[in-house]
Amino acid sequence: MAGKLKMDVIAAQTGYSVSTVSRVLSGKSATSEQAREAIVSCARRLGVLDELACGRLLINGIAVFAPARTFSARGDTFYHAVTRGIAEATAAHDVYLSYCSLEEQEADLALFLAKAGHKNINALIIIGVDDPAIHRLAQTLGKPCVLINASNRESHLDAVSPDHRAIGFNAAHHLFSHGHRRILTITTLRRETLHVRLEGIKEAYRHFHVAFDGEENLLVTEGFSGDEAAQRLAQWLDARPAQQWPQALLCGSADMTAGIQRVLAQRGLRVPEDLALMSTDVRGQLDASVTGIAVPCRELGVEAVHLLQTRLNRPQAPVFNLLLPGRLVEGGTVSQATRHAAQVFPSP
Repeated sequence: MAGKLKMDVIAAQTGYSVSTVSRVLSGKSATSEQAREAIVSCARRLGVLDELACGRLLINGIAVFAPARTFSARGDTFYHAVTRGIAEATAAHDVYLSYCSLEEQEADLALFLAKAGHKNINALIIIGVDDPAIHRLAQTLGKPCVLINASNRESHLDAVSPDHRAIGFNAAHHLFSHGHRRILTITTLRRETLHVRLEGIKEAYRHFHVAFDGEENLLVTEGFSGDEAAQRLAQWLDARPAQQWPQALLCGSADMTAGIQRVLAQRGLRVPEDLALMSTDVRGQLDASVTGIAVPCRELGVEAVHLLQTRLNRPQAPVFNLLLPGRLVEGGTVSQATRHAAQVFPSP
């Protein structure tokens, strides 16, 4: 009876019918944006939102923005998994998802405004877009917005991201704890998040009192391509005698790891007998099982949806910046360094 009376009160205060109030509070989308905002605002003032089941999503439409490679057939599997998490988190609710590609920097502001400002969209999720102009625009729209895996230094938007620093630290720590000291990290630094991950790797060097040499311990690529990583590593190995080759390779993405595996196989180098191999981005598309850190891709999308609901229920709450830790996955490609300390490498 109490719930019915509150719906009557909300209906009386907003001028909408009890059935309309019921549709809005049950997360149905067959209502106007004006009605939804009025009813949700009234319900918030009366404390009704605090009493709703935590799983109920009072959002009609979510616009999801991400780099174009997210939506291509052979594109970014990381972000594709994130979008699957968003879809899973909204599947039980009557929520419309709209997808739009944006550049990571210097994004199309007019396109963003057109999509984000649509009358059927009342929440935003921005994946992997670091453009501060987009973030500032999102703040002016008056709609809940969550950033996923984006630089958030100047933003007042809720955000969820992998804990890149911890991921880098834990990956390098695993190699150091197995006795490896000559470690070559192969990564791109095209995004701020990857600089943060590299800082975690350097922190592990300091933890084990090992000097980090940018010339000998870091190989930077332009992008995430496995072919580029393979080519750059082959060049790096050719430029040095085998005695200076690393004991372990730490790769920055699953695609890069797959490319590195091809180079090692072509040169007759065995993993882990000759070199240890580890990735800071382990997922199922690798050619073989690889030790590494599993990044919580799908979970990023799920938590972003929960943050949207929290912001809707508590618009005055402090800005949230949620970091999700990775998980160590043992794939048998990291052994104790003593197993190959005396190994004589085959000629290139």
